Amino acid sequence: MPAAVRRVVIFLLSSLPFIWIVQAIIRIQLGEWDLLGPEPGKAVVWFTGSWAFNFLLLTLAVTPLTKRAKQRWLMTHRRMLGLFAFFYVTVHLVVYFMFLLEWRWQELAEETVKRPYLLIGALAWLLLVPLAVTSTRGWQRRLARRWKKLHRLVYVIAALAAVHYLLQIRASWYEPGLYAVLTSILLAMRWSPTAADKKVVKND
Repeated sequence: MPAAVRRVVIFLLSSLPFIWIVQAIIRIQLGEWDLLGPEPGKAVVWFTGSWAFNFLLLTLAVTPLTKRAKQRWLMTHRRMLGLFAFFYVTVHLVVYFMFLLEWRWQELAEETVKRPYLLIGALAWLLLVPLAVTSTRGWQRRLARRWKKLHRLVYVIAALAAVHYLLQIRASWYEPGLYAVLTSILLAMRWSPTAADKKVVKND
């Protein structure tokens, strides 16, 4: 499949969760309150956060898969996956302010003290901002070697995301634990290079 076609397919598939949650929010506004359960606001925040984490893990998985499965075409799409991770994290942040905080900015400090995972999540988003801004080839040329060092922040961001999720556990450890394990595996794969990993794989 040509790279241009793959880009379109990946873009459309990556947009589906956003399209689904937008139509769900519209239907809720029209009175279908049971669509997302008894607490639709929390459901929207949870949904967008889960997809943000999914795309973050997919982005982390590209390089190990490229090198171990020798599928170099995957690298062509890493930037798009990373940008979708940033997009869904941003949407997650916006819907939190919209549905749970209800734009009551004066309560933000109190909420952060009561729920430290909010501070960790905000830090992860802030670290993602420079990665999204400098994701283009132009910035890669300008920053040269510093570009790669800067984008290693994704490892810190992934760890923060896992902690952010784990600190929200109220009942079941299954899903937060699964994400934490997957994050740990991907980070371990990145930091335990094979012989193939020593080869330089050009970024798109």
